[in-house]
Amino acid sequence: MPDSEFLEKLHRTWVQALINDSWNDYAAIIVDAELEFDTAWDEYQNDFTSALLVYLPLNLYSLVTKEEKTQEVLRDHFVNIAHGHIWVDMTNFPIHYRVKLLEIEENWQKTIKFLIAKSKELNQGLITEKAFARKGREPIIYNEMKFASQSEIRIAQELEVKGVLFFPLPLAVRHETGNIYEDHREVDFLVCLDGTFGILEISFHPDRYEKDKEKDAWFKKSGILCVEHYPAEKCYNQPRAVVEEFLSFLFKHKR
Repeated sequence: MPDSEFLEKLHRTWVQALINDSWNDYAAIIVDAELEFDTAWDEYQNDFTSALLVYLPLNLYSLVTKEEKTQEVLRDHFVNIAHGHIWVDMTNFPIHYRVKLLEIEENWQKTIKFLIAKSKELNQGLITEKAFARKGREPIIYNEMKFASQSEIRIAQELEVKGVLFFPLPLAVRHETGNIYEDHREVDFLVCLDGTFGILEISFHPDRYEKDKEKDAWFKKSGILCVEHYPAEKCYNQPRAVVEEFLSFLFKHKR
């Protein structure tokens, strides 16, 4: 079996093993990784697989390498599924994390300078960014947009495919009380379909019914009547089905 095919099977099984044990956030980290075997030579000059190299985007690399618990969970699941496939005894099999280097786009320096100059002016993802900062975390960057999870990115990618106008993590303001925590709201996606707006929310906490209902009512008061919530796991695994269902609901609200 070619190394590329073997690695792909290991990759797929590793992600599934994490999902099966409800480590969905960790599965979201590994699914976007690139795997490569490192090799060494024994005393007879025969090469053998000496380690697994895991290449991650910069933000995920920082997340993994700062958290020993994350490394432990990832390692335990990999060793479990790779037992006997690489080494007979995987107990001391090394896993090394590396930063996935960025592709060089044309005029990248000019683009970065523009983003640096504008970075302090963006409201997109502002509430999420503040919440993450309190936990020592950072939002995930995709296509120059901030997101709170890989599930959100998968929904964004599907909305891009559909060619629908959408606003990820927009800051909504209705000045009623003068209290920022009551007058500001942030939704996961504000979507516009032929002039009709709807909100698609990704739920990580199924027990937050009352808080979500209050937030939904805040938007419905201003006329955004289509507000739909979907479990994070479904958004991650079935983004197309989620987006298609949401757009079908939003279509029914067209005036």
